This record gives sequence, C-alpha cells and structure tokens, in this order.
Amino acid sequence: MSINFIQKTKRRFHHYFIPSVHNGYKPHFIRHPALHFYSGALIAVKIFVLAFLFITFPTVAQFSTVTSSRIIELTNNARVEQSLPVLVRSSVLDQSAMMKAQDMLAKNYFAHDSPVDGAKPWEWFKAAGYNYTFAGENLAMNFSEAEEAVNAWLDSPSHQANIMNNNYDEIGVAVVVGEIDGQTTTLVVQHFGKSFIAPSPVEFVRPSGELAPKVAGTTQVSTGKAIEVLFKEADHKSLTGTIVFYAQKFFLILLIFIGINLLLTIFIRIRIQHKPIIIHALAVIFIGLLALLVQPHFMESIASGAVKIL
Repeated sequence: MSINFIQKTKRRFHHYFIPSVHNGYKPHFIRHPALHFYSGALIAVKIFVLAFLFITFPTVAQFSTVTSSRIIELTNNARVEQSLPVLVRSSVLDQSAMMKAQDMLAKNYFAHDSPVDGAKPWEWFKAAGYNYTFAGENLAMNFSEAEEAVNAWLDSPSHQANIMNNNYDEIGVAVVVGEIDGQTTTLVVQHFGKSFIAPSPVEFVRPSGELAPKVAGTTQVSTGKAIEVLFKEADHKSLTGTIVFYAQKFFLILLIFIGINLLLTIFIRIRIQHKPIIIHALAVIFIGLLALLVQPHFMESIASGAVKIL
C-alpha cells in the first residue's frame, strides 16, 4: 500500500513538474492553460490592491488629514483609559510638528536632533510661537495606519510616558509622505505641550540633563536609537499593511514557482524544447515582476514594512 502510494505520488509529480514522454515533455504546471491562470491571478490581485489603496487613500493630502486626526483620537483614548484628561488639538503645535516633519524630509534624517544643523526639538516649538512650560515629542516612520504608530508608541515605555504625561494639555500632529534615504516613507511628528501666556527666560532641560538658557519650560523626548517594529511581529496589523504584505508574498511565491517550473522544463530535456511555452512563461514572469516592482500608489512601498519610532 505504501509503495503504491509513493509510486502514484512520484508519477503525479512527474506529470505536473517533470517533462517526459508521458506528458508530451510539457509538464501540466507550465502549459498554456496554467500560464493563463497565473497571469490572470497576478493581474487580478494587483488590481484589487490598487483599488483598495486608491479608495482608502486617494491622495497624500487625504491620508495626512485622516491619519493625523486618528492619531489624536487614539492618543486621547489611551489617556482616558488611564483616567487622564484628553488633550486639546492646538493649531500652533500642528504647525511646529509640520515644520519638524518637513525639516526631516528636506535634510534626510529621522531623529529628534537634526544631524545637519543641530536643531533641537524645542526650537520648533519656539519657531511656531508656542511658549511652553512643558513639551514633548514623539516620532514615527514608515506606518500605513494611525494604529500602527500609536500602538508602537504605547509599547515603548519612554513614548508611552510622553503620551500619558499629566503635565500636557495640548497636542499637535503632522503626517507627511516623502523620501528618506531614497525610500518613500511616511513620517509623523507628535508634539505635546502646556503653554503659558507671559513668557519668561526659564531654563530648558535637555533629555541629557544639560541646560540651554533663555528657553521656556522643559521638554521630554525618547533617548537612544530608533526602535523598529516589524510588521509580522506587531500586535496590531493594519488592514492596509496586511493586504499589501500578503499580495507581495503572493507575487514573489508565484514568480519563484513559475521560474522553477520553467527551469525544469528547459534543462531536464534540454534537446526537446517548446518555444511557445517558454515565451509564454517568460511573459508571465514579466507580468509578475511588474506587479511586484511597479507601485503606482505611495502606500505600496510603505505598508507591511518595519515601523520605526523615536
């Protein structure tokens, strides 16, 4: 019984994968009907992904507006769960956060302190005209939905401390899309603050404990290197990230599958070739490469990647 099963399995394997006289030297997994199915599946999945992304985030501006509001909502939800008061959105803090985000894109960095000109977090509050007694900053990069960024912050003690700080009563958020190190990415800057009307030259305390004169209040930022949260390890996996992640896996696996079958067909019986099948298979591989590498929507190169927080 076991020998018959092994023999049947072997025959089926040869029938579908190995060119032989029994299948006319054309394995069934590399015949024209199968290749038509592969190309149709590649095109259908790509169309589905693009339709979902363009319906969900038709423009970068719409993504930025919706995501920034959602980040504030999730931040306040987390504070309410800890019996802390909600933070009021400040247009001035929105402005300071946007200036910081645009500076990171313009100068190609992801850090609290600019490695180019040494600009510190508190300088963006000052530039926006926000006089603070307390201020804080959280950063996130390469996220596809607000939940990814906020959950990554809440899982980090230093970032969670910023979110839960009872000294703050205002919040501002900026979400931008651009390039850092040649890769398209999303950036969010989250600014917290408590302002006062009559500014006075109070000392500013850096995270290291050094003092900077003539700046009002204190700020809180995380220290150390950026934390990476891989998509497959994240507690919360966004719908956008999930769809893009598995679509890319599908493209890659199918390309490898077709490639292996094509190589087996060509080299096992190298003197017996079926050029139409080879050309058809190469065309399907080309379609698969286009589906994998051509990314008309900005989120295709971002979703399912590692979220970075700082």
